[in-house]
Amino acid sequence: MIDNFKNKIVLPLTGTVGAVAFLVALIGRFTSQARLLSDIFFMGGLTLVCLAIINILLYASLMSGWFKSQRKGERDEDYQKRKIDVHTVASKKNRPIHFDKFAANTLFLGILAIILAILLTV
Repeated sequence: MIDNFKNKIVLPLTGTVGAVAFLVALIGRFTSQARLLSDIFFMGGLTLVCLAIINILLYASLMSGWFKSQRKGERDEDYQKRKIDVHTVASKKNRPIHFDKFAANTLFLGILAIILAILLTV
């Protein structure tokens, strides 16, 4: 799983953004605005982590398997065609967690921003 996660991270972009954030945090540590910069890093990190969670949950098939009742005036044959098979719902819900490049990068950058925010306040 860790190798799969490493393959999803876009190293040039993520590494560049991480290095720039680290340099800004280092410069901000020695200025009078360290607390403000720490707050900005923390809120930005929380935003990035939330974006990663939303992206992961979009692929989770949370709405699959809802019961569909027979509509008024609908024939039994049409209802049986439209009805969801129990086995297909289970196969959708039991899939592994889906990490794409966007989720992996935003999660990595979000955690880095939160750690930098904590280090700025210490």
